[in-house]
Amino acid sequence: MRAKCSHCVRIATARELGVDGLAELIDQFKVTPDNLAIRYGMRFEEALEQELIDSLGDQVQQPKEKTTEATIELMSEGVPVIYQGVLRGGSGAMGFSGRPDFLVRSDFRLEFVSGLLTARQVDGWSGGYTAWDAKLSSTPKPEYQVQVGLYADVLRELGLMAPSHHGLILGSRELVDFSGEVLIAQMVEERNAYLKQVYAFIDEDPQRVEDIGGLICDASSYCDICEYPDLCQHMRVETNHLQLVAGITRPQIESLNRAGIKTVAALGSFDSSTDKLSNEQVAKVSRQARLQQHTYDSGEHIFELLDAKPILTMPKEDEGDIFFDLEGFSFFNEPGGIEYLFGYTSISKGEEFHWTWADSREEEKVAFEKFMHDLLNRITANPGAHIYHYAPYEQTALKKLAERHDSYRIAVDELLATNRFVDLYRVVKQSLAISQESYSIKKLENYYDFGRVSEVKEAMGSMEYYDQYLNALEQDAAEAEKLKRQVIAYNQDDCASTLALARWLRSLVDGNV
Repeated sequence: MRAKCSHCVRIATARELGVDGLAELIDQFKVTPDNLAIRYGMRFEEALEQELIDSLGDQVQQPKEKTTEATIELMSEGVPVIYQGVLRGGSGAMGFSGRPDFLVRSDFRLEFVSGLLTARQVDGWSGGYTAWDAKLSSTPKPEYQVQVGLYADVLRELGLMAPSHHGLILGSRELVDFSGEVLIAQMVEERNAYLKQVYAFIDEDPQRVEDIGGLICDASSYCDICEYPDLCQHMRVETNHLQLVAGITRPQIESLNRAGIKTVAALGSFDSSTDKLSNEQVAKVSRQARLQQHTYDSGEHIFELLDAKPILTMPKEDEGDIFFDLEGFSFFNEPGGIEYLFGYTSISKGEEFHWTWADSREEEKVAFEKFMHDLLNRITANPGAHIYHYAPYEQTALKKLAERHDSYRIAVDELLATNRFVDLYRVVKQSLAISQESYSIKKLENYYDFGRVSEVKEAMGSMEYYDQYLNALEQDAAEAEKLKRQVIAYNQDDCASTLALARWLRSLVDGNV
C-alpha cells in the first residue's frame, strides 16, 4: 500500500542500501504502526479464523512454523483451509514475502451462514489453492486487490494456484472474488511501476541522506501505516516546507516550486502568478503563508477578517439555540458505526450541558429520538432557534440516523431545508484567515476566551477512549465509568467551544450581537 508513496519507497530503498546517516535519522522516529483501524482489522481477522475453526474443526490449520515450506507442506497434505500461512517468491525481479489470511483449497468455497464465516466442499479437488485476505473496509479497494494478486502470483509460480475465486472478505461480511489471472495482471502493472522507482533510485547511487531527497511525503494518505509517521512533520518544520500552509494542495506546491518558491517564508512575500496559478490564487495561499510565518517568528496568533458578510448573515442569538456535537465510533460491531454520544449546550437558562449515551443500536435509536424530540420542542417554543455545530459531520450523521432507524425522516429533511443548522466551520472559512496550520476548532481556540478542561484533546482521542471504555465494560465497571466521563467532558468542551466561537465571531462585526 505504501508503494504509492514515493517518499516511503525512497526511504525504504535507501535503508536497505545502507545510506550513510539515514539509520541515525529515522530510528528516532521509528514506531510499530498501531491505531484503531489496524487493531480492529486484526480483531476481524481473528474472529473469522475462529469462526472457520468452530465450523470446520481440524479442516482448518495454521503452519507450525512461519515459513513458506511449512505452508506448502499443508497444501501438499490437502488441508482445506490454511490460515496465516507464508508465501515467498513470485514472478517479479524482486522476491515478495507475505502472509495471506486464508488459503482455501480449490474445491472449497467460503461463505457466510447466519453471519458467520464457513466453507463447504462443492466439487472434487483437482489441485491448487485460492488466496483470501480479510479487510475491515466495506469496499474492495484496488490496493487490496493488488495484495491478493501478489499472493496469487506466488501460488502460480509454485504451481499451486487455482484459477478463480481468489478475493477479499470485507468488514461488511461480504465476499468479493476475482480470477487469479486478472488479479495478477492488475498487480504486475502496479509492481512494474514500483520496481521502476526502486531501480531508478538505485541508479542514482545515493551515498548520503541529502541524496535521498526531501524526506517528506507528497500526501499524508499512508501516514497511519508508516513506520516513521513523525519524520515528515519533523522535516516540514525543519525546512519550513510549503506543506505547512493550511489548505495548500499538491499541484499548487509543485507549481510554486517551479517558480522557485519552496518555503512558507518565501511564499508569504510572493505576489506573482505561476505557470498554473493565477494572481488571485497565489494571493490566497500567500496570505495564509504570511500569517503562519508571523506566528512561527513571534508566537503571536493573528487573523484577518476577509469578508464580514458570512458573519453578518449568521442568525442572531436566540435563547432556544443549541450548540451541538456528536461523537461517533467507526469500528462498532455493526456496519455504519455507531453515534454513541449526543451532546449539546443550551443557553435558555444559562449554559447547560445535555447528553445521551448509547452502547447499542437500540440505545442509539433511543438517543437519536430523544434528541430530536427535545430539539423540535425547543424550536416550537423558540421559532428563532438554530443548531450550531462545527464542520458538516452532525448534519450528515442526523440524516443517516433518520434513515437507519426510519424515524424523524421528514423532520430532519425539513430542518436541513430550512437552514436550521449553522455550520460555523463554513462561516470561518468564508470570513477569516488565521495563522494556523489547520482550521480545526481547537486551533481557533487560540483567538477567543476558552480553555479546555477534559483530558481528551482530539476527536480521534475520543475514539481511543471509547474503545478503552468498551474493553473495560466487562472487566472493570469503575474504570469504564471513568473513561465514559472523560469522553463526556471532551464532548462538553466541544459544545462550549462552539458557543464561544459563535459569540466571538459576532463580536468581530458591529451591529450583529
